[in-house]
Amino acid sequence: MNKFTYALALGAGLALGVASPSARASALVQNLSPASLSAAQFNADFASTTGVLTQNYSVANTPTTGVVQSQVFQGTGQYAGLTAYAYEFGVNNVSDSTGQPTYLNSAAMQFGSTPTPTTINGQNSSVFVINDGPVGSLNVPQAAPGSTIQVPASVAWQPGTTTGSLTFQYLDPTTNAGPLQAGATGGTIVVITNDKNLTTPQVSIQNPNPQVGPYPVAFAPTGGTISSVPQGSETGTPEPATIIGWTSVLGALALVRRVRRRGAAA
Repeated sequence: MNKFTYALALGAGLALGVASPSARASALVQNLSPASLSAAQFNADFASTTGVLTQNYSVANTPTTGVVQSQVFQGTGQYAGLTAYAYEFGVNNVSDSTGQPTYLNSAAMQFGSTPTPTTINGQNSSVFVINDGPVGSLNVPQAAPGSTIQVPASVAWQPGTTTGSLTFQYLDPTTNAGPLQAGATGGTIVVITNDKNLTTPQVSIQNPNPQVGPYPVAFAPTGGTISSVPQGSETGTPEPATIIGWTSVLGALALVRRVRRRGAAA
């Protein structure tokens, strides 16, 4: 009977662990938690190595919808060896065929190097947002009529096997953050890496109307280290499913120990 109970408990725990995707190795999505930075501070610590790449984008049933700008910077002084990729999203003051002013919910792109946490002016992050002035030669951030300058509610890093991706999320119901509105130029988003090898992947724009070509491109790194843990960090945070899976296994083993103790007492 004890052997049967042992097998049943261990089998249940292992089954729960296998059913949970976490018990298997899986890539961790990282929320990069953007930190605020002034334009003056960034421009003092990083120098541009490219001009501005400006690309229009459009969604269906809408005139030319907006613009994506990007520029690359190299760290100076204590930041030598770091490369900063700066992005800016603008939405034209236009409406779709229903008369609804257009907007941008999110943007995503391939990004071929794991972002690197860096401390600048006491703020530590791998992503910084700047809304108080021009960065390099990028457009000056501008608020939509009747609003304030907008920055992404979150920035997510998704590692793959040979490259990764970044998602800049403006619309976020958990924080009551709205989309980037018509007539707005969002605050500049700066992503820090230790990779200066350039490529120009396409940028995916999310709006209720589907994106149509020609598709915009932006500067991004290529050929860098791809990791679920940001470069410079020691550990990552396990997914909730991972915790659940291992908790199931440990719970099963605890049950086995209790059964053994009862058998010994009998």
